[in-house]
Amino acid sequence: MKRYKKILMIWICAIVVVAVSVIVALYDNANQGQDVAKEVAVETLRKVAERVVNREFDGLGMFYAFGSDSGKKHTKRKAISENGEFEVIIDSLKEAQGLFPLDLVGFKADMLNYYGKFPLEEICLEWKAEMNDRYGGAMCALFLKVNPMGKGIVQELSTGDETIIASQNDLGTYYLDGMYTMRLTAYMLPDFGHCVDWADHVLQILSCILCILLLGLAVYIGGQQYRKRKTADTLTKSTYRFGKYIFDSVNHTLTYEGEKVSCTPQAAKLLLGFAKSPELFLTNDEIAEICGWPLSDLNLGSRRRKAISLLGKLFEADDSVQILLLPERKGYQIVISK
Repeated sequence: MKRYKKILMIWICAIVVVAVSVIVALYDNANQGQDVAKEVAVETLRKVAERVVNREFDGLGMFYAFGSDSGKKHTKRKAISENGEFEVIIDSLKEAQGLFPLDLVGFKADMLNYYGKFPLEEICLEWKAEMNDRYGGAMCALFLKVNPMGKGIVQELSTGDETIIASQNDLGTYYLDGMYTMRLTAYMLPDFGHCVDWADHVLQILSCILCILLLGLAVYIGGQQYRKRKTADTLTKSTYRFGKYIFDSVNHTLTYEGEKVSCTPQAAKLLLGFAKSPELFLTNDEIAEICGWPLSDLNLGSRRRKAISLLGKLFEADDSVQILLLPERKGYQIVISK
């Protein structure tokens, strides 16, 4: 039992170590996958936003012209609205933070917002659809903040899975127009399982080792349980009860209230014979046969009486078990009184 428990503890410790290693490897793998997913999400958002803005602007049916002054670099942008004429200095850092080219596509985004038709919801829906094609179950949300020129108010709009709007899911804030009045913050929470690279060799090897250990543990425990049941069955078949006495036919012992007494081979054969016989009765001839005595032996009677007398002494601790001579049946019977 001690050996079994020791092996079991070693096996369990090995499983725990490998399981922790699998969890750590899985966590690191998923984190790397989430970082990649966030990069993909930003690039996907850029493409989707530019496509949707162009499509929605074309739907306005508005004519416009756009050109350049032979590569001349401008340092300022101007805009004229009902609130007056405005001018901003072109900021290279803000330009780099643009979700798409702010000079042309940014102009379209500004016009759509001016007419109250900026497609924030459409951008989010198409962005989420493309992300789910690659990362099933991804949650996406967009938050738009607009500071109109010449107005002291701030407009805020959000769409998508707004429950994920939190700093840990922030993909960054991006400008949408050339006058830097529209800022879009993107949020994305990818599905953990889709971020794991299940083909990773380290993860596969550790998983295989864990499966082998678990299978081995199951086989080991099953084998031990089988052997335990088999041993119990064997003990059950090899032990017999005479009142409060328990006779072990394999070890040739008679146990009474925890105290064992060894039996001689002859006594053990007789006890086994009585135990297997109907009514715990053996005829004189059966006793002779069990003891290996020829029936023609002239001293057969005295030898039989002596053997039964020695057998009876084994039950001296409890007189409720007695071996009685039954002359009319020509044999002996073990009688157990209650």
